[in-house]
Amino acid sequence: MIEVAFTYDFLPNIDENAYAKLARRATRMMVEADGFIEFHANRNMLGSPNVRRTSVWKSFTDYATLIQNPEFQKINEVFRTYVTNLDIVIWGPSPLIPAPIRP
Repeated sequence: MIEVAFTYDFLPNIDENAYAKLARRATRMMVEADGFIEFHANRNMLGSPNVRRTSVWKSFTDYATLIQNPEFQKINEVFRTYVTNLDIVIWGPSPLIPAPIRP
């Protein structure tokens, strides 16, 4: 299992409705992709980065298949016109704690 974490800030004066429409398209593609497990989106309550989006996948191969999809690549290209300070980190399981701990 892997987690893909995006963090970013919004560029000033973006069209928020257009961004939201694009985000819904990207999310729909993720949810329908093989190996997709879950998705979280958060807004920073204290500033920058403005957004953290995390998707969880069964394998890196599953995620790679999505990001190689030409339609998804077009969405990603447009997404980058709305954001700055984009950081992407792909996380794998910890050797000490490979699964979530829950009460």
